[in-house]
Amino acid sequence: MNFYVVVEGSVEKKVYGKWIPLMNPSLKQINSLGETTQDNFIIFDGGGYPYILELIENGISDLAHTNNDYRLVVIIDSEDMSRQEKFSEIDAFIQGKTSGVHLDYRIIVQHFCFETWALGNRKIVTSNPSNPELVEYLKHYHVRKNDPELLTVIPKSNLNRAQFAESYLRKLLQQKFHQTYTKRNPEAVTHPTYFAELKNRLLDTGHIGSFKDLLETFAPI
Repeated sequence: MNFYVVVEGSVEKKVYGKWIPLMNPSLKQINSLGETTQDNFIIFDGGGYPYILELIENGISDLAHTNNDYRLVVIIDSEDMSRQEKFSEIDAFIQGKTSGVHLDYRIIVQHFCFETWALGNRKIVTSNPSNPELVEYLKHYHVRKNDPELLTVIPKSNLNRAQFAESYLRKLLQQKFHQTYTKRNPEAVTHPTYFAELKNRLLDTGHIGSFKDLLETFAPI
């Protein structure tokens, strides 16, 4: 099977290019549909919401005109919506664009954003942080002990939920490993060991539950 993957932003495109072969070593990334053979995946960056909707529609059109065995996979943040609300929104959009067309598709909701999943790595949390802001973050909500998907924002931070998760992740990686995490450079979270820690967190605790959808979607058939 081949996978046509539409992600919300540039960070996911960079990360999933590394993670998908970890979930299914038989899959090889390609850069255009013309390169398709078997067991390929191609990733398109939607440039955020609502622009991703146009890319989903393009994907539906592309796959309606190909003879190759493709599954459309949409990976999107729930942000301030519930996981089910975002799933239903995207499912209704796809259904509305595929009337009379058979399409194999999966919707993966990153609840509530990609950085929420990345906060699931327990090894990035230092025991004795020196950064005052990080100390405050950990006192407010300790992501090693509690489910990152239930993270709440410190009101005085003036950040939304996704922005707060990104800030939290950046501070943890800088404090523990002196590594920089940005949307342009998410290299710190792409490594196999980092990915393995997220799987372990899910299996050990049930935390970052929406991450399970990613694992199941790309698991070898």
